[in-house]
Amino acid sequence: MKNWVRVLNLIVAAALATAFAIANGGERVRVELGLVTLRSISLPVVVFGAVLLGMVAVLLAGLRGDLRNRRQMEKARKLFERED
Repeated sequence: MKNWVRVLNLIVAAALATAFAIANGGERVRVELGLVTLRSISLPVVVFGAVLLGMVAVLLAGLRGDLRNRRQMEKARKLFERED
């Protein structure tokens, strides 16, 4: 029932990303990463790369808590099975 909302959100996000890339495709920026400097990188590449790195960071941050919860649930399940 709500799959169409997800699909619509995906289409809107893809359209916005495409519009941003087209509008800023000619923009070149310099990225300084401490010891390394990347020159003349396309702005959409930098922005999309930052978004992807942020997604990976959120995934890794949530993974630790998820694994902890899974361990606790497994312990509770074993304890519950022992009581039966």
